[in-house]
Amino acid sequence: MFANVLPHIAPICYSRFLDDIWGVWTHSEGELGEFIDILNAHHPSIKVKATTSQESVDFLDTIVFKLPSDNQEQKLATKVFFKPTDTHTLLHITSHHPKHTFRGIVKSQLSRFHRICTREQDFNQATTSTLFTAPRQRRYCRRKLRHIKSDLLKKKIQGPRPRLGLILKFPRITGYSNMAAHAHNIVKGRFEQFQRRFQL
Repeated sequence: MFANVLPHIAPICYSRFLDDIWGVWTHSEGELGEFIDILNAHHPSIKVKATTSQESVDFLDTIVFKLPSDNQEQKLATKVFFKPTDTHTLLHITSHHPKHTFRGIVKSQLSRFHRICTREQDFNQATTSTLFTAPRQRRYCRRKLRHIKSDLLKKKIQGPRPRLGLILKFPRITGYSNMAAHAHNIVKGRFEQFQRRFQL
């Protein structure tokens, strides 16, 4: 694609998601301006707006930045980007949802942060200063938040579970109620006994 625009200059790498494009430019700023002008002249309905930086740039929910280096070799790292309008509003703890829903919301956000952040310190900052601060206003227990984070990190270290040759699933569909939740906890707590008894 870029070879047809300016054969002698192009980004050394780039990624695109819908109408957002990220790339690394190693040529001069003047050549970048010329490159953008040619892209904008390519089709009347296509207009490219460039946001450039020598240190970091935002792309979707990610900040790509240069790591500090003592030598000439430069490395890129990523961390979570939060828009200024992001209020981090999660489902209120008093909302009438199954209990695992609240844990799943927090776990999914933690998993996303862990996947994005290159450095552990950026992951801890994203969870402590943002994810663990906002839910407190929604009545989430801080101790449970730490427990969810600890479980997630343990599973990341241990890696995926070995696959079994045969996995049996028993669907149990009920309307949500306190009694149904109590029955679920009983079955879950005694499932190994059921396995031995019925030779599952």
